[in-house]
Amino acid sequence: LLTQHQGPSTRSRTEPLGAMFPLAVVPIILVEFCERLCYYTFSGTQKTWLQDRGYSNSQSSSLNLTWAMLSYVACFFGGWLASSKAGIFMATAALSLLYAVGTYLAAYAALPSVESIPLYLFGVFFLITLGAGGIKPNVCTMGANQFDPEAPNANEQRASFFMYFYLMVNVGCVIAFGLLA
Repeated sequence: LLTQHQGPSTRSRTEPLGAMFPLAVVPIILVEFCERLCYYTFSGTQKTWLQDRGYSNSQSSSLNLTWAMLSYVACFFGGWLASSKAGIFMATAALSLLYAVGTYLAAYAALPSVESIPLYLFGVFFLITLGAGGIKPNVCTMGANQFDPEAPNANEQRASFFMYFYLMVNVGCVIAFGLLA
C-alpha cells in the first residue's frame, strides 16, 4: 500500500504560541536561556577575573575547569533529589533559587569596591554548582512532561519545544561569549 506524503508541517507560522506548545513550557525555556547565559558568562570570564586577582594562568584554568566539572557532576545530585526526594518541580525550584543567589553573590563579590575572592568562590563553586546540578538534568524533562501524549499533535508540539529549548541554549551561549565574556 502506498500512502500520500503531505510533506513538512502544514501548521501556520502565525498561529498563537499556545498552539505550538503548551504555554507552561515558556517559563521553562526562559529558565534554560537564563541558566545558559549565566553559566557561559561565568565560564568565559572567570579565568581572567581570577588572573587579575593574582592567580596564575594554570591556577585560574584549573579552577575554571574544576568548576565546570563539578557543575556537571552535581547533575547526579539534582537528578537524584528530583526523582527520589523532593519531586522534579520542588528540586528544580529550590536549586534554581540557589543558582540565582549564587549568581548575585558572585557578582557582588566581583564588584571593584568589594573584590572578595572567598565570597566569589563560595557563590560560584557551591551555590551556582548546586543550582546548575538541579537545572541541567531536570528542566528539559519538566518541559517534556507538559505534553499530553494522547493529544493529536503531541509529537509536533514536543518537537517544537525541543527546538526552542535548544535554540535558547545556543542563544544564551552566543550572547555570553559574544557580548559578555
